[in-house]
Amino acid sequence: MAFGSCLHQNYPAPIWTAIKQNNIDSFFFLGDNIYGDTPSGLPWKLKSSYELQKKSIPSWVQSIEQYSIWDDHDYGKNNAGAEYKFKQKAENLYLDFWNVSSDDERRSRPGIYYASVKSVNNNKVLIVGLDTRYFRSNIQRVKGVHLPNLEPSATILGTEQWAWLKKTLEIDHDLLILASSIQVIPTEHRFEKWSNIPAERERLLQLLTNHSAPTLIISGDRHRGGIYQYENILEVTSSSLNRNSSQNIETDALLLGQTYPQNNFGLLTIGTDSLTVELIDKDNNTLESASISF
Repeated sequence: MAFGSCLHQNYPAPIWTAIKQNNIDSFFFLGDNIYGDTPSGLPWKLKSSYELQKKSIPSWVQSIEQYSIWDDHDYGKNNAGAEYKFKQKAENLYLDFWNVSSDDERRSRPGIYYASVKSVNNNKVLIVGLDTRYFRSNIQRVKGVHLPNLEPSATILGTEQWAWLKKTLEIDHDLLILASSIQVIPTEHRFEKWSNIPAERERLLQLLTNHSAPTLIISGDRHRGGIYQYENILEVTSSSLNRNSSQNIETDALLLGQTYPQNNFGLLTIGTDSLTVELIDKDNNTLESASISF
């Protein structure tokens, strides 16, 4: 499985050439899969952005298995959460673009979170995609810095998604791949992340560290890639597919190696008793890698 985020429909994406060379079986779109947001939040741009992106994504990608979650730019408004008043309209457009079937549970309840179980080399792999937008409490931003929300009721997932996640993790599996559009483990940068609502981050990490199966978190959003570790949990952030960021240096106490602002994608290879994950640039060079033994 390859994975990545931040794919602007108005710009070329030569990175698909490198991704294709790895003969992948599936691709996970980790959010900002289009840039259809508007300052007002009016959803007029979402539909046209999806239409353009459908023509931009290579046909071979559309022929393999695809997974997806969304982030703010395909949600409809930058940094928006539960307060976004057009979120149901945005969800309908999202589900239609990703060809989500009419009997899928996402069609009958709020939010785009979901799970899938796959058998890979005799291992049961539980793939969970979280929705970090639809239910998220307000996060204030002052001079570009996202401030922590310390309200006891503040949430990222919301009550129903939390209950669903706990129940989903009870499904029999040998490996958990958890997809979050925003980063879970890092705490030190000024942008959006789970630690903007510290109690929610602690709650999720406690749930995962007590979880019996090996766990890999994949995330996007940041327009830079990196690998992080919290106790027995690895997180690989892959961003961006075609909108690289400034060249400034960014680090974190929980970072392994360094972060990479150039365009990149993640590659996950599952063997019989281990998982290898790599962060790769558009020239197919491996920037960082890590592994998990079962």
